[in-house]
Amino acid sequence: MPASHLGINSLNLDINTQTWLMRMNTSGHKTTPVAAVVLAAGAGKRMGGRPKALLQRDGQPLLARQIDLLTQAGAQAVVVALGHHAEAYVPVLQAARARLLESKGKGVSLRWVRNPDPDGGTASSLRCGLAALPADAAAVLVALADQPLLQADDVRAVLHMWNTREPDVDLVLPGYHGKPGHPVVFGPALRQAIEQQTVPGGVRAWRLAHPERVRTLAATHPRYTLDIDSNADLAALAAEHGVELRWPDSQDGAILPLS
Repeated sequence: MPASHLGINSLNLDINTQTWLMRMNTSGHKTTPVAAVVLAAGAGKRMGGRPKALLQRDGQPLLARQIDLLTQAGAQAVVVALGHHAEAYVPVLQAARARLLESKGKGVSLRWVRNPDPDGGTASSLRCGLAALPADAAAVLVALADQPLLQADDVRAVLHMWNTREPDVDLVLPGYHGKPGHPVVFGPALRQAIEQQTVPGGVRAWRLAHPERVRTLAATHPRYTLDIDSNADLAALAAEHGVELRWPDSQDGAILPLS
């Protein structure tokens, strides 16, 4: 689907071509230009139909926090795939875009697209996001909008495994106790397969069909695999990790009950 048909709203920044050239990181391994897609199209049905990526950690919406983590880890272009609650997320994205322009100048771009079929699954939203990324991105990170424990170093660890992978590896993902997590990272071959729908079902279906081309970063923590789907998840997050998420429309800072 052409990007012009996806309702792209973007900052008119020309990505500095120098930032897209091959670089060397401090360990001496080659790194490649990185772009990212953040999946934020869900309805949040188990959260009472509220936009869960607006939940705040330390006063920052989870969606904005995720964008910050990805760019801190090296993503030079970020696309957020919206669907349900798109209007609620736009002010957060506008503020994030302004903050990126102030802090990073023209080295990073942020744009967002709206999936016309957000109930079509994550593969549908991912295709919309990929269509809006620079065509020459050598590596693509895919993250969820609601990962409250994720840290920038976690993203860097996934990218390090990608940058030091064997030549026949096309997908790197983190895992914890056998559960796959996010962000995942892949290159042009898998991106093309997803965009052309040669593997129905997206990344998960491709991963199951090509296990020999996948590498997993075995994590010792749940930060890659923990996201928020329900009130029970909010309670567990506070009880087990000491992290409280709050809705921005709370009058007293407490989490409002959902109808």
